[in-house]
Amino acid sequence: MSTKDEKRFTQNLDFVNAQYPHMDDPRFLSITNQMTHCLLRFVQFCRCARELGEEDTRCKYQYFRAQCACPESQMEDWMEHRARGSCHMDVLPDRSTAHARQ
Repeated sequence: MSTKDEKRFTQNLDFVNAQYPHMDDPRFLSITNQMTHCLLRFVQFCRCARELGEEDTRCKYQYFRAQCACPESQMEDWMEHRARGSCHMDVLPDRSTAHARQ
């Protein structure tokens, strides 16, 4: 007893991506809570911007993916933190101290 959309959902991944652009990553299949997806995409953008510059095509794509997953108010807040230099997501992995916690 599946509907027409459910059949297309299970058979055609392109249909899924077109209808639900935030669901193309299998790590984030939950539609209701996209905060982890949002955070990951913005961290990827920050790292890319730090290494290649914000005007690089790959970084613009990461920013677009973050915009798809994040609320606009959250993006504005994080971008303000980046402009001030106080964004905690702008740290490259080799300079992180999270692994040193006990």
